[in-house]
Amino acid sequence: MSDSMHEGSDSATRQQNLGEHGSHSHEHGHAHSSHTHSHVHDCGCDHCHTITLAHEPEPNGGIKGLLPPLFGIIGIGLGFIVHRLGYSAYRVPYLFAAVVAGYPVARAGLRALLSGAGADINLLTTVAGIGAMVLGEWAEGAAVLTLFSIGEYLEEKAGERTRKSIRDIMGLSPLKARVKVGDRFSEVAADEVTPGDIVVVFPGEKIPVDGEVVSGASSVDQSQITGESIPVDKLSGSDVFAGSLNGEGTLDIRVTRMPEDTTLARIITMVEESQSKRAKSHRLVDNFARYWTPLMLVLSVTVAVGVPLVFKKAWRPWIYRGLTVLIVSCPCSLVISTPVTVVASIARAAKNGVLIKGGAYLEALGRVKAVALDKTGTVTEGRVAVDQVIMLAGTGVTTGELLGIAAAVESRSDHPLAKAMVDEADARGVDFVPGKDFTSVRGKGAYATLHNRKAYVGSEKLFEGLGIDVPACLSKSADGFRQQGKTVVFVGSGQKILGAVCLSDAIRREAREAISNVQETGAEAIMLTGDDMKTAMVVAAEVGIGRVEANLMPQDKLAAVGKLMDEFGSVAMVGDGVNDAPSLAAASVGIAMEKGADVALETAGVALMKNDLRSVPWAMGLARKTRKLIIQNVSFSVAIKLLALVMVFGGVLPLWLAVLADSGAAVLVTFNGLRILGHK
Repeated sequence: MSDSMHEGSDSATRQQNLGEHGSHSHEHGHAHSSHTHSHVHDCGCDHCHTITLAHEPEPNGGIKGLLPPLFGIIGIGLGFIVHRLGYSAYRVPYLFAAVVAGYPVARAGLRALLSGAGADINLLTTVAGIGAMVLGEWAEGAAVLTLFSIGEYLEEKAGERTRKSIRDIMGLSPLKARVKVGDRFSEVAADEVTPGDIVVVFPGEKIPVDGEVVSGASSVDQSQITGESIPVDKLSGSDVFAGSLNGEGTLDIRVTRMPEDTTLARIITMVEESQSKRAKSHRLVDNFARYWTPLMLVLSVTVAVGVPLVFKKAWRPWIYRGLTVLIVSCPCSLVISTPVTVVASIARAAKNGVLIKGGAYLEALGRVKAVALDKTGTVTEGRVAVDQVIMLAGTGVTTGELLGIAAAVESRSDHPLAKAMVDEADARGVDFVPGKDFTSVRGKGAYATLHNRKAYVGSEKLFEGLGIDVPACLSKSADGFRQQGKTVVFVGSGQKILGAVCLSDAIRREAREAISNVQETGAEAIMLTGDDMKTAMVVAAEVGIGRVEANLMPQDKLAAVGKLMDEFGSVAMVGDGVNDAPSLAAASVGIAMEKGADVALETAGVALMKNDLRSVPWAMGLARKTRKLIIQNVSFSVAIKLLALVMVFGGVLPLWLAVLADSGAAVLVTFNGLRILGHK
């Protein structure tokens, strides 16, 4: 086949599976079933913003966590009744409520203090509750500790929804695999299989490995892995993912990846790694909290002790106000406002087949003003296919026969265009016998012997060298298709031309809709490609992209992304190939297609498991909504804190209401952040 006619077609040979992370340094395997990943911020309030990824729910979110606040409420109710009846023993039920509801709080506070984490909100609340009772405010002391424990329980229940979304992903893969050796089956642990093993999966079972179907046919539900809502038909040669659900047929699968390198394992890894790559706003809030808490502790002591000493004021009301400052000083709702929203957003994206590797990438995605897209494999399918068969009148050859001749000649070639013609013949059910004496003519085409006659497939140069003229009408048609960015090869037999085959890298069906959706967000879509300008403009016009830069080498793409960032400030780069890796890394956020090269997937901050270009504007919408929720949460938290402090110094904020405001704000920002899980 002619090299000159194959420009851009080398992309068809790219890997069609999500690449193995050969350089991956994380050793996960199948230990995820018991893996716990915590992210605690150094702000003195670790109780309210620890995000834990685990299979077992936190104890505070279950029945056990409900008992302390429940008994606290009962104790306060009894104390109120006894007090109203005029009995002096009302202190006993209040004390009972304070001890039962406050014990878990005090224990957590002391643990934090002894571990060197400093005085956290648990300890501050304990001191405030005890202080209130020392001042004779028994009901208020009990209410402080009970309300705080109620807030803890509600926060835990809210956070459990995020953890459940992640546990759903982690629990997809089965623990056992049925390995076939000869005619016998052996059931082994799924993490013990190795590449090359044959695993048998019966109807209705989950697939335990990443591999290639070698025998059988079935429809497979891989929605949990790729986000595709409709089951995908799998035949011999099809790729399957660990964690997907087999349908009605039995499949023999050759393992292609080690257990720790499966697509599912990498999804889990990416979600876990997202905890360490925090958003800029997240880091700012953490830094603020680190200085805020000690400052408020000093203020509390100053209010409780300094004011009475210096200004000769009554001790009791100012100690009370100092205790209230202790409660409102903890920036719980402020600190939790960002991480709970970010983690929920990343979990929601993973459910839809979009892997966002951290809060920093999520935040960058929410600010994108321009989206640069590679052409081959991104806007197009990345594989060459037969687009049209051009017939010459009067040859007596049918379309099927012409394809059969082309396939017979090219069946011994490994060129992408040759493979495309063979695949098309197979798809149409055309019978052909591979030709004999196959000869490839570099840069021009190939020929072989069919039924004792030479048959040729190639460029006009091939036929000119053989002394065979290409009819003017056929040459004109070929020129028209080339103007559309397509490749044309001629097919001949004996001493005459029979017709031609038109091939192209098909544009993704969803590309126009995806580009339109990107533009609706207010971002500009730009094509950056290594292909020639003529081909690029044809594809760009088809999908609605108005700005194109073509003939770009990898270093040129990198420079182009740099210029776009100077122009727009924040740019997303969407690509799939090795040549896209530098520009993916240089962009504000790189987005890699699932079927792209390993290095592209490793370099990008976002990976599209669904391999659907519409996931790009969907993820942008998710990121922008996440940003709005974070701004809402931070604004609300700051407003509540400032209002509470003003009320404290005005002497109009009782201790119990301070606790209610603090815990209530934390619960509200948590639930507000979790709204992102419902993003469509």
